[in-house]
Amino acid sequence: MMNPDYAARFNFKGRKDGSVILNIPGTSYEITVPASGEVTPSAQGRVWGVLRLPVWKLDVVTAGGAYIEPVYGKPRRVQGMVVGSIPERNEVVVDVCGQPIVGTLPSRWKATEIEKGGRIGLDIEAGGRFEPSPPKANREPEVDAVPSLNLSAG
Repeated sequence: MMNPDYAARFNFKGRKDGSVILNIPGTSYEITVPASGEVTPSAQGRVWGVLRLPVWKLDVVTAGGAYIEPVYGKPRRVQGMVVGSIPERNEVVVDVCGQPIVGTLPSRWKATEIEKGGRIGLDIEAGGRFEPSPPKANREPEVDAVPSLNLSAG
């Protein structure tokens, strides 16, 4: 289920040259992008935030699945199903492997004109970034945070 504020869940893989390396859970993708803010993984190594990528070309596609190219490094192409838009920022939200990725469109395209449920491919310019969610939203329950049962008879 997509997060309504378009924050995605990633596995935090590390830092490299001022960027963070993020993995979409259940995939081999390792996305390397700068972060606009402090990235603090949970105890399980997860982070929440918006992956925002500047688009230079948009294609409406009828075949193929959801993917990111390349598998490792800075994204150059993203393809998936449109799950929403952010009209005030002229952005589309694409579901890639169950996680939302936000594409900022150039002025020649209007986010409101992109059909929700349609499949699109986005060619990405340099300059994408990860915007971490506030620390409170970044935390997930720890295993030991589950209330313990009192099994004593009494």
